[in-house]
Amino acid sequence: MNIDLLEPGTPPGLNVLVVAYYFPPMGLSGVQRILKFVKYLPEFGWRPIVLTAAEMPYYAHDESLMEELRPLIEKNYVRVVRTKGSGMPGGKLAKADGKKLALPSARWQRIRSNIIQTFYQPDSRIKWKKQALETAEQVFKEERIDAVIATAPPFTDFLIARDLARKHHVPLLIDYRDAWVANKDLNFYATPFHKAYARKLEDSCLRASGAITVVSRPMKEVLLQNYHFLKHEDVTIVPHGYDPSDLAAAGAAVEKYRDPQKFRITYGGAFYVGYPGRSPIPMLEAAKLAMSKEPQLKEDLELVFAGIMQKEDLRAPEKLGLMQNVVIKGYLPHREEVALLLSSDVLWMIMGDKISAPGKLYEYFGTMKPILGLVPPGSHAEKLLNDYGAGIVVSPRDVKALSEVILDLYRRWRKSLLPHNVNQPFVQSFDRRMLTKEIARQLGLMLRP
Repeated sequence: MNIDLLEPGTPPGLNVLVVAYYFPPMGLSGVQRILKFVKYLPEFGWRPIVLTAAEMPYYAHDESLMEELRPLIEKNYVRVVRTKGSGMPGGKLAKADGKKLALPSARWQRIRSNIIQTFYQPDSRIKWKKQALETAEQVFKEERIDAVIATAPPFTDFLIARDLARKHHVPLLIDYRDAWVANKDLNFYATPFHKAYARKLEDSCLRASGAITVVSRPMKEVLLQNYHFLKHEDVTIVPHGYDPSDLAAAGAAVEKYRDPQKFRITYGGAFYVGYPGRSPIPMLEAAKLAMSKEPQLKEDLELVFAGIMQKEDLRAPEKLGLMQNVVIKGYLPHREEVALLLSSDVLWMIMGDKISAPGKLYEYFGTMKPILGLVPPGSHAEKLLNDYGAGIVVSPRDVKALSEVILDLYRRWRKSLLPHNVNQPFVQSFDRRMLTKEIARQLGLMLRP
């Protein structure tokens, strides 16, 4: 099959079943990657049929994300099939507020996660597997399925796709957004038997796949080290990215958020309990220290947070005396968040591990704004920021060094000299449309005899 771009209006000729528990109108970063693949695959000859969970209370909802697919759904270039339920265990453990879940304390989140992972393998969504398989069988009766894609976490998605691919003899592509067994931050194993079982599950999914994609080189290296039957060419790096159409659409809303009198540093995304070292506290402490050295900064600095914050973190600005400098937007519809990023002077992010980089970093790249990265030395995120050109890297634990960087950026802002020496070819390599072309290429290769 020719996988070059089709002529405008050409209907896609091949069907791919996309197993994705997390999918719009759910919000947050977990849905962005697969949403954009689904959006652009029809341009490369593939019609995605998305198998996902029923709509349910979730920490963030974003109806605008589904609107991106609406024209494709109306043309039957994309189909979305939902199971009757969500398969979520412990539904009574969190209160639903409309379509959102109230976020429990960090301590309770950790306890609940460990309890669930003790009884459910590979993750809490395993209860969704049965109804997903039943719904998928109906799809196979109604449609000709040429290939299957699964994206994870949750890794239950891989198990569902593995079983379907084996039963119906269709090729399988598995897409890792995070590492599985090797991910010490997300996973809790109550005993060595739990970990051995998880490793057995991952092994079976890898052996069943015809193609494997990961978001970073370190993640690829971990897979090759842990599963020696894999060859270098079996695993392809398809990083996270940004969608230029989001930036173009958000441009008109920038003035809504812009305050030229403020030196705005923005964080767009969530602070998760499962990720050690991902917290707003270092930035808040560094800002306070910087203000003690430059009093005018107290009047000019605006720290903006757009996304999900832990209850404990929400109390930190008041404890540090920074209430007049902190603006908490909460979760915004995606394009509104992009407009907020474009209206900012500096964007910042924080990571505690060395092998991954958050999806928001790639969207930051698309804005071409200066990026302040609180990342470990020698990490994958550090390399990306250095290649970006307008990245500034500081260790997450070095509050003093971070305060000095904030002061330096503030003084540059006052002189309109913030760094903008962006490596544009590097940024353009993360265009979601072109990343989807690589996914389409991998699908096409699997169909070859």
